[in-house]
Parts: sequence; C-alpha cells; structure tokens
Amino acid sequence: MQLKRLAVCIAASFLVSTFGLATGAQAVKRFSVTGGGAQLHIGNGLALPIQAAVPNFPATPTMFPTLLIPLNGGQQIASGTVTRTVQKQLRVPIGVLNKSPAKATVGVKFSNPAVWAVATNLGYKWPAAPAVFDQQPGGTTAMVTGSGGTMTYSNALGRFGGAAAFAISNGDPVAGDLVPAAAVTVYLKINGITPPCTFPMTIASAGCIAGVVVAAPTGTGVIGAAAGATATTMAPNPAPDVVAVKLGTTPLGTLSPGTFGGMPFPFFIASAGIGVNDATSTGGPFTTGKLIISNPAASPAEKFTIQGKDTRSAGGNGTINMVAGSLSTRALSGANANRGWVSLTLGDLDQSEVPSMSLFGLATTVALILLAFGYSMRRRIFA
Repeated sequence: MQLKRLAVCIAASFLVSTFGLATGAQAVKRFSVTGGGAQLHIGNGLALPIQAAVPNFPATPTMFPTLLIPLNGGQQIASGTVTRTVQKQLRVPIGVLNKSPAKATVGVKFSNPAVWAVATNLGYKWPAAPAVFDQQPGGTTAMVTGSGGTMTYSNALGRFGGAAAFAISNGDPVAGDLVPAAAVTVYLKINGITPPCTFPMTIASAGCIAGVVVAAPTGTGVIGAAAGATATTMAPNPAPDVVAVKLGTTPLGTLSPGTFGGMPFPFFIASAGIGVNDATSTGGPFTTGKLIISNPAASPAEKFTIQGKDTRSAGGNGTINMVAGSLSTRALSGANANRGWVSLTLGDLDQSEVPSMSLFGLATTVALILLAFGYSMRRRIFA
C-alpha cells in the first residue's frame, strides 16, 4: 500500500512539473540552413560584392538587393531556443555564408560624375564569429552615431537580431594589373572626362590618363557588428595622397602638369604614387525592425530607410531577413551612410523538439518527490 501511495505521489509530481514545462519551458531545436545570402552597399556608389549600383536603393524599406554572398557549400546547421509561441534565440555558426575573393570591374561612367569604373578583389564570410540572435524589446528606439551621421533602430512590434560582423579578405594579386594588390580600386575621371583606358590597366597603357584611388577593407567589417563598433581600413602600401596617375609616358618618372577638380597637380607615372582612401567606420547590429541610416555629411547627403522581415513559424522554420548599417568617413571621397542585408531560410533538422524543463517545473518536481518520500517514511516510522 505504501509503495502504491508513493507511486501516485511521484506521478502527480511529474504531471505538475510537466504542466510547468508546457507553460514556461523552452525547447532546443536544430535547423538546417537551406538557403540565403548577404549583400553590402557603401553609400550610393559601391555594392559589395561588386555589381551595378542602384542609387537610393531600396525603393521600399523591405526590398532586398540581389544577394551575391551565397550560402556556403554543404549542409549548414544552426540551433535555437523556442517556445510554443515564438523563437526566443537563434545561434548561427561561423561562415554560414561565404564568397571567395575574385577580381571584378564595374563601369559607372554614366551614373557617377567623378568615377568611371570601380574594381574589387574581395572575399566575404558571415558571420565572422559564432553569432547569437534573440528577441529585443518592442516600442523602443536605439541610436548609433559616427562620421557626422546617425543610425536609428525602431519597431513598435518588437524586433529580432544581434551582432554578426562580416570577415572580409583580399584576393591574390592580379598579374600585370596597375595595382595588383589593391582590394578596391576606384578609377577617376579627369576633369569629368572618361579616359581612353582598358582593363587591366598597366603602365604600358598608352594614352591612358586616369585618377586612381585604392583602399583595402580587409579584416572584420562593422556593418552588423555590435553597436558603436569601429574599424579603420588602410591602403595595402600607404603612398602619398596623389589622386591621379599618368600611364604610357616615357621615360618613367617624368612629371606633367595638369588639373584635377580645377586645382593644379602633377601627373605621376604609376610607380611614383597612388592615392589612398583610408576609411574609419562605426557600425551597428542586425535587426528585423526598421533602421534609418542618415549621414548629412555625405556629398550629396545620404539617408536610407531599410526594414527586416521575419516570416518564420512559431517553431523557427522559414525565412528571416535582417538589416544593418554603418557610418563612415574616407580620406578622399568623404562621408557615407552604408547598408547591409542578410537572409536565412531555416528548415527543421530534428523534426522534433528537445524540451528542457523550466525552473518552476524542476523545483516543483523535486519538492513533490521529497514530499512523497517523506510521506512514505512517516507512514513506515509511525505504523
């Protein structure tokens, strides 16, 4: 009879603890990342990975560009903590999205009054370190400032997100190129005129007179990083701030007079100096909420409104779109407002939830088991 009573008490304790699990517990699930991508955009002019830029993109806050940083090869696995009503946390391992370095050049002579082409030789990996995204309060506004601008985060319904920076790497030098080691090369027009140049540009390019500005945004970027994170990029081989070179002139070292933007300057043979465009940037984290990135210090002033979107189910399956930004100042080209987009499509890898008991349920279980044991011992001692 005592064993029967004990069994009944223990069963009751598990029923109560299970109720606690059902009402307050969290469950851990694994997800297969089946699709997604990322894209960065520097101001109005430079998309990374490089593609034809669309000024004032996006036209609507929830529109995403073509995401050229693809899902890494092979099965990618993320994990998350969920309840029966909402996903509370998502953990994403390093390098879910990846694009190897590659040299590419895009002409912008019709859309940019000062630049006629931009070339990049960059690789991207996201996230640069394991990342944790979770629920953030609704109805709040957070702000990041830097480089004369502001980034404002808000969403009345709450938002989901967190810090996850990009790792950016430089590709191998391109043999025969004018600046073979440069990660980013900006080719400037001279007095608004596109020079008669071809790619790859070399010292032997007869008749080619062009401005050349280089930058090396390698390391860890700040678009999507923790709020207020800063970074400075340097040219691969710092040189005097010479913003133009003259090619195809002999003998090497000959200087020729000229003007750039109405100011006199010397044209140098390529080996004599290349302009550098070092940048200092301040970033902020990813969010599914609304983000306004504004930099009135840019010329012309830049302001972008972008919005994430969460279409996952309560169990965490589906697609999550997040946005981020940064504010930057460059030595030669000035200030910018910058944007980033990430999309992940998640599928349920385990096909079932692995529950973890709430603290209330655990405490109740222990208390009732002890109570049942004490009741049994009392009956035995005083029988």
